[in-house]
Amino acid sequence: MEYLRAALKGKLTDEELELLPRGFERIGHIVIISLPHELLHRSQDIAQALLNIKGVLTVALREGTISGRERRPGLSVIAGEPLTETSHRENGCTFKLDVAQVMFSSGNVYERGRLPKLVGQGEVVVDLFAGIGQFSIPIAKHARPGRVYAAELNPVAYGYLCENIRINRVGHIVKPLLGDCAEVAPRGVADRVIMGLLHVTHQYLPLALEVLKHDGGVIHYHESVPSKLRFERPVKRVLEAAAGRKVEILNKRVVKRYAPGVDHVVLDARIGPSHA
Repeated sequence: MEYLRAALKGKLTDEELELLPRGFERIGHIVIISLPHELLHRSQDIAQALLNIKGVLTVALREGTISGRERRPGLSVIAGEPLTETSHRENGCTFKLDVAQVMFSSGNVYERGRLPKLVGQGEVVVDLFAGIGQFSIPIAKHARPGRVYAAELNPVAYGYLCENIRINRVGHIVKPLLGDCAEVAPRGVADRVIMGLLHVTHQYLPLALEVLKHDGGVIHYHESVPSKLRFERPVKRVLEAAAGRKVEILNKRVVKRYAPGVDHVVLDARIGPSHA
C-alpha cells in the first residue's frame, strides 16, 4: 500500500496515513477496499487516489463480511462508475461476475492455480461450493479430468457459473448443478472433492465422504480457524468425519489471514476405502 501512502501524503495526516490498510482487492476494473472507522470520513480522498491506478474505473467499500449460505458480499460503490459487474482474468481463465452479488476472493489465487496441477487424467471432481467456477473452470481448462460437477446454491452465482463455463469453453467437462449441494451433488462418483467454503465447512464433511468413490479419494478441505488451532482443529475434524477410514494428510497450508487471529487454511486429505 506504499502507492496510497505516497499519493495521499499531504492530504491525510501522519496518523491517518498509518491507519491505511495494508492492501486492497482488485477484481477486473474494480478495487474493493476495507477502511477502519477512523478513516471513513476520508474515503473520497482515498477512492480518488485509487481511481488514478491504470484500469481502475470503480472503487467499492467493503461493509462487513460475506453473509448467508448464498455467500453474498456486503459492499457499496463510493467512487467512479457505478457498475459492479466486471470481467476478471486469472490463471488463463476469464471470470465474469458482479462483485456486489457473488463472492470472489483474490486472496485465493494461488490455491486456484495449485489445484489443476494435482488433478490426474480422467479424474472425476466434485466442487461442492462452486461459486462462479473459480476452482472448477481452471481444473477443466488446465488439467485433463473426465468430469467436473460444480454445485452452487446462489442462483446469481450459478448464472455466472454457467456463463463462465461457456466463455472458457469447458461445457464438455463441467456440469453445473443448481441447488444445495447436500441435495444435488452426485454420490459415490468422485476421485476428488473440493470444499471451498468457510465457517461451516466441517458440517459438510459427511457429505464429501458420500460423494467420494467407494475406494476413496482426496478431499480439499477449507476452514477458517483461530491461528492457535491452525491445523490441529481441521485435522481433528477430518479424522472424526472419516470414522475409522484411513486418512493421509497430503498437505496443509495457510491460504491467507482471514481476520486478526483467524486463518483460512486448507488440508489435502486422502481418504481410504469405505468399510461399508
